[in-house]
Amino acid sequence: MAARARRTGRIKVGLRSATVQQHQRSPYVVEHAKRRAKGLCELCKLPAPFADKSDRPYLETHHIVWLAWGGADTVENTVALCPNCHKRMHVLESIDDVLALQKVVAK
Repeated sequence: MAARARRTGRIKVGLRSATVQQHQRSPYVVEHAKRRAKGLCELCKLPAPFADKSDRPYLETHHIVWLAWGGADTVENTVALCPNCHKRMHVLESIDDVLALQKVVAK
């Protein structure tokens, strides 16, 4: 594997064009989730791992039911997560985590 990686690596990398569709999300829903979290990840309950450029706790917003799956862009479907938990939600798709987050927004 290492030999193949060395053989196929490139110093000058080519470019390709891509067309992307993005969901039109409400910035107010994003802000609501982050304020509700008060600097703590709503899944692991730990403080945000660092501050952003504006010195605010860095958390990412996540839709419990993904927009791509027909989820709504609402405060009831949006949580604030640390980057690790956000990635966890997308990689593992754990029903236990989904249920835990649904409890958070139901409060």
